[in-house]
This record gives sequence, structure tokens and C-alpha cells, in this order.
Amino acid sequence: MYEVIASGARNSGLLSGLSVLDLSETRGAYAARLMADLGAAVLRVESPSRPGEDAADHLPGTGSSARSVFNNLSKTIMELDYASPAGRAELDSMLASADVVVTDSRPADLRRKGLDDLSTRYPRLIHLSVSPWGLTGPGKDRPASDLSLLAAGGLLALAGDPDDPPVRPYAEQSSVAASLHGVVATLIALLARDSEGTDGAGQLVDVSAQEAVAHSLENAVQYVDLEGVVRTRTGARSSEAGSGLFRCVDGLVYLVTGLGGLPLAWDGLIDWMRASGSDAIADELSRERWRDQRWRRSAEAALEFRTLFERHSDGRTKVDLCEQGQRHGVSISPVSTPEDLLRNEQLLARGFFRHVVVDGEPVTVPGAPYRVEGVDVGPVSPRRVHRAGRA
Repeated sequence: MYEVIASGARNSGLLSGLSVLDLSETRGAYAARLMADLGAAVLRVESPSRPGEDAADHLPGTGSSARSVFNNLSKTIMELDYASPAGRAELDSMLASADVVVTDSRPADLRRKGLDDLSTRYPRLIHLSVSPWGLTGPGKDRPASDLSLLAAGGLLALAGDPDDPPVRPYAEQSSVAASLHGVVATLIALLARDSEGTDGAGQLVDVSAQEAVAHSLENAVQYVDLEGVVRTRTGARSSEAGSGLFRCVDGLVYLVTGLGGLPLAWDGLIDWMRASGSDAIADELSRERWRDQRWRRSAEAALEFRTLFERHSDGRTKVDLCEQGQRHGVSISPVSTPEDLLRNEQLLARGFFRHVVVDGEPVTVPGAPYRVEGVDVGPVSPRRVHRAGRA
């Protein structure tokens, strides 16, 4: 294996000693990043002819977009024209020594690049393919965008206001969903390869971004299965009394005091109203009709509850509402802006944010969404090399 892969951008972690070759464009880049955060030595090979990242959201002082910076933290990055004979020879040598390779092209594009049978040519290699529609089936080579994958996966049916067109979630959420599924499957494949009594053979891990989105629809599938209800877009409206987005003096909070028409935290809500001096609201919410499932799920009840709660939340901040509600066992959280998160006392106390250097500029980035005692996990600064083995 080339020295550049063996050294990587970090030298310790749960996946220390694992070598990963990232040949993705953008859809699979986060999968490789997740493995790098866990300590794998990840080499991202970028072709000079590769289309550039979106220039619209370049980070100040860097030559990279926010998405590119986020996806490529913790990696070693090298430019290599593997369409040329010399570049292809170098790539083949890397593939022969790598544990995992990540691609995200459609099958026809993999064939054109000569990357379509990697797990056959390199018997111990785990090939993680994160493609739009998967590697098989009649639509496997169809064009795709994040928007079309979110629509085909069903997420757009839940996103936005019912009276308006669907709203696309920020950034490449289909890529994030596919990468998360892909990393879990890759770790299972590695465990199978390296377990005692196995033949040590690698595998092809075939992830469809469209299917990953369909697997990430909250409880929409369960509603169909258990209640025969097809969930639709509700936007900022409440589907039932006691749950939804509510306004306060400095933004919005999300409240859940009922689900499926059941008053899950209703007594805590009433206690909270009384403790806060909103006795009239508490008296109204104590009426028996608020325990009736059919009434609670009516549009009239949802609107009446909104009027009552926003009478209480008017003049109060997100932080105050959340601290008071949680003190009484009520599920409530702020709708945070990026600035809110950077000032969040809990995140700061946990050391969530990390400071890295990208293109010579300091950048603050989110840390890992988990902690492992005694092990450093999470992003570190990426590094670039001009050629394999030469920093």
C-alpha cells in the first residue's frame, strides 16, 4: 500500500489500520468521511477532469464549498488522472492493497471507468457502491439528482406545506442517508471478511440512495401499516392538538405532548402552565375533551391548542420555554439557527465543535454525533498530497 494511505490524516481510532480508497464524486464522499472520523486511513483520489463542487457556497478564505469541506475532513486528498495509463497503474496498485473502496457512479459509468468488477479483481476488497438507484434493475442507469431521489424515496411527500409544492431539505440529504446505510453495511462486510473461520473474501456492498431515503421516512410506513393512514405534508401546521411548531419571542419551538391522538405528556403540560402563572390556560387544557382522541386529532382542536399555547409562549424565549417544559417532563426543543448552535451551552460543554484547517484557513466544524470513551473520534484537518507517497 502506498505510504500516503498508510499514514492517513489521523493515526488512531476504532478503525486504525483500515485503508480506504475514496473514488466517489459527491454522493459517497460522506461515507468515506465517516470511516476516516473513526480512524481509517482514507485517501481521496480526485481526477483532474472531475466536475467541480458548487461554487455558490464557497467558505470564505478557502477554495472549497461547504459541502466539499464537510465531506472531505479527516482524509488525505490526492489528484490523479487514472484515465491515463500511468495513473491507472498507480490506482491498480492502491486497489490491490486497500481494504475498502468507495464509488458512487451509476453502473454504466463504473464500466466506462473500469471500476465495475472491483470485488472480483481484488478478492479481499470491500467495494462500497453508493449509487442513485442501485447497481441492478431497469432504472439503474437513469440520471438522478438529490431532488429526484428525495421525491422517488417519498420524503418530499412529507416536506413542506400541504397547499404549496414540496420543499427540498437543505444540502444533499439523499447522499447522507445513503452514506449512513453504506457505512453500516461496510462494517458488517469487514467483520464477515475478518472473522475467524471465514475465507477472508471481500464483498460488493450495493446501496441505492433512493432506497435509503425510503428507509428514512420517520414513522410514515408504520402509520400505513398500523392505522391505514398515509401521512402527508403538514408544514408548520399541527396534525393534532399538542404537537407541532409554535412561535415564541425569538423564533420557534417544537412541542410534542401527544401522538396518535393520545395525551402523552398532558399532565406535565398542565403542571407547567400552572407553575408559570398561566392558570387560565391550564384550566382550559384540564377539560375532559382534551382527553378524547377524536377531538384531539381534529383541525379545530389543533387550532385552538395553538392559540392557547402561543398565548403562553408570546414574550418568552426558546431557551426559557424548553428549560421550563423539560422540567415538567414535556418534550420540547428549540428550532435552532446555526448561530444558536455555536452558542449552545450543552454542545460547548461537551466539546462538540472542532477547529480544523482547510486550505490554510481555520474552520469550525461539527464534531462526531457520538463519543467513545478513551478514543478520539470525529473530524480532523484534511491534508493534500501531490502524488501517492509524496506529501
